[in-house]
Amino acid sequence: MSTILIDGCAIAFKPGDNILRAALEADVEIPHFCYHAALDSLGACRLCAVEIKPKNSNEAPRLTMACLEPAKEGLEVSVSAAAAQQVRRHVIELLMINHPHDCPICDEGGECHLQEMTVTCGPPYRRYRGRKRTFTNQDLGPLIHHEMNRCITCYRCTRFYQDYALGNDLGAMRLRNEVYFGRFQDGPLESPFAGNLVEICPTGVFTDALFRQRFARAWDLNTAPSICPHCSVGCNTLPGARDGTLRRVRSRAHPELNRWFICDRGRYGHQYSEHCARLLSPRVSGENTSYHKALNAATTRIKTTQNCIGGIGSAREDLEGNTMLQALLNEVGGVFTAFNDPALEAATIAAVSWLQNSAGAPSLIEMEQIDAALIIGDLTAHAPMIDLALRQAYRKGAELTLFHSSPTPLAQFTTSAITVPPREMYAKLSHLCTLINALLAGRDISDDPMAVIAKSLIKARQPLLIGTIETLTATDASVLAKLAIALGPNARLTYALSGPNAYGSALLAPEGNAMQILESVETGKIKTLIVAGNDPFSDPRFGLRWRAACRNLNTLIVLDCILTATAEAADILFPVAAWTERGGTFVNYEGRAQSFLPVFHRPEYLPSAADVIADLAKYLECSQQDVLSVLQDTFPDFQVPAPGTLGSPIPVSLPPISDSPSAGSPLLSSNNSTWQTALMSWYGDETLASFAPGLTSLAPTTIAMIEQATATATGIVDGSKIRLRGSADSVVLPVQLNQNIAAGTVGIGRNVLVRLGLGHGDPIELEKVS
Repeated sequence: MSTILIDGCAIAFKPGDNILRAALEADVEIPHFCYHAALDSLGACRLCAVEIKPKNSNEAPRLTMACLEPAKEGLEVSVSAAAAQQVRRHVIELLMINHPHDCPICDEGGECHLQEMTVTCGPPYRRYRGRKRTFTNQDLGPLIHHEMNRCITCYRCTRFYQDYALGNDLGAMRLRNEVYFGRFQDGPLESPFAGNLVEICPTGVFTDALFRQRFARAWDLNTAPSICPHCSVGCNTLPGARDGTLRRVRSRAHPELNRWFICDRGRYGHQYSEHCARLLSPRVSGENTSYHKALNAATTRIKTTQNCIGGIGSAREDLEGNTMLQALLNEVGGVFTAFNDPALEAATIAAVSWLQNSAGAPSLIEMEQIDAALIIGDLTAHAPMIDLALRQAYRKGAELTLFHSSPTPLAQFTTSAITVPPREMYAKLSHLCTLINALLAGRDISDDPMAVIAKSLIKARQPLLIGTIETLTATDASVLAKLAIALGPNARLTYALSGPNAYGSALLAPEGNAMQILESVETGKIKTLIVAGNDPFSDPRFGLRWRAACRNLNTLIVLDCILTATAEAADILFPVAAWTERGGTFVNYEGRAQSFLPVFHRPEYLPSAADVIADLAKYLECSQQDVLSVLQDTFPDFQVPAPGTLGSPIPVSLPPISDSPSAGSPLLSSNNSTWQTALMSWYGDETLASFAPGLTSLAPTTIAMIEQATATATGIVDGSKIRLRGSADSVVLPVQLNQNIAAGTVGIGRNVLVRLGLGHGDPIELEKVS
């Protein structure tokens, strides 16, 4: 590898590196402000001044910016040269002229890059005694606080927001020494990645508004390596806690996944752990009790219903909790699943089976390198960081094709975006697969409207096919895998799954068990149901059946860290530790197992779900072993990765899944309705995040969205009201017309689907009200 000399020290560099990047990767500090490894070099701050020694001794040394100077073999660089030090002192002095000097009350205190560079580079005092330039701050919503007077004009914020995240509602305004970074008017930032401004800003211009409410200095926070629990990507995070409460969540670098960033759901969804309605004491028959009395009550009721027991784990429960629940049920003659929705169970198991029997899913860093992609569904809502990775691919020239049923922000970056009704997705994907096979066989398909898409995927060097599992059926997931096979070995396949441990849950849950448990509860064959980290009562399609079926139970035992509808109905309720209050393992969408550590412990005793189940097994006098032994028995070749490492795959094989149209759990049968539902999500739409007030305050208004041509044909106008009828209830909603929703579908939010008792793609009755 080639090297450069920095103050006499040999530093290796990679092709394309500049001096600053090479130095920082070798842990050699060169002062800087505007440089960030994720952003292109700009040279705006002038702080990374270095001196280059000329090869000709008759020439004078050259002063340059390290972030703009390419690293070359044999280059001799001096950071400590007097001329370079003088430039840095002048830069700092100029920046501090208008700085408010409010370090004692600044939220950035203790982790402020400006503070560090001022101490490092000088000068030690300020000579300027004139009047300071000041700005008026903006209200940027409930998540980000704006303090413009601290700005040093490094342009990091706009380079991330506009150039990297491709947002368009924050920018640089005005000229010269009055450059202002903000919006044209007050209001919440629209990007689902806006919270990264808090970390990317080297001063305190953008700070965490939620953290300000219960602020603590950085050096007072307890931290530990953790994994985000809000989707299947598995972003690495660094939560901070103090005095027994969680205060904030920040990103933790992972070179193959999230790298330096996380989405706003991952950053601000943590408020659920401090929610005012969170239970901290066990309940039996609605009364608070001690942990041991709750265990005794659960033991007594389980013993009276031996061999009539079912258990539901969860995609948001860690691998340890799900595995322990399955082992306990095996001991007492029960049935286990990790899903309350049979259709979601079938789709997830199908997706994981295809991934386990293929080359595996690509990492986020690999997704950034693809040159074509076929995207099925709304990634922004279900896996925001995959959305961000595909935006990087788009910036590099990738052609993105989108099949979607409801609006999604990613559509604006696609070459082709096609709206497809949910019930027609299988036919659309099958037709595309037929076109690709025909094209590979040399047949002419130029007359077909989707010929351009087929040709784009075939000519791509690294095509990617990705589906959002929550809005796909098992057959949709399988035909997407068939498409990847048809495109050849260079094609990559992946799915955005429904929770942080959905992959691990699919490895444990036999297909068909969700429906078996539901029907057994309905018929009275199951008398005791144990639910760990799940909420079957709030399932859009099957919630009504679960609520009715559970009236037949003798006992409903729930283990959860939030007060869901199912938890409220529990006969015995065990409050368990949130993800920052326990250790565990999540298996992300790639099949990468990643472990996390507890960040803090509350004064109240809050065990993990795995601990509760282990204690319950002891009370039942089962032969069940400890968590690590049970994991080893379930996954013999798997070693739990150390927290803070890159993670490791679980070596398990699943049988191939049939891709026939009848495979898996079908959508609800048509009731002769010409309309069908389409789930409209947003980036804060997730079970845990729904208990985060700061995030939910940004939720979109409740409407019914209809495609304009379809609405016109049926006499529906924008702003009018319609009545929607489902299997559980009816609701009246205002109409919003939108071209980005499939014809014949009604786009509605998850809360409305739950109320109506319908799932994505189910038939719905529509009636004009006004």
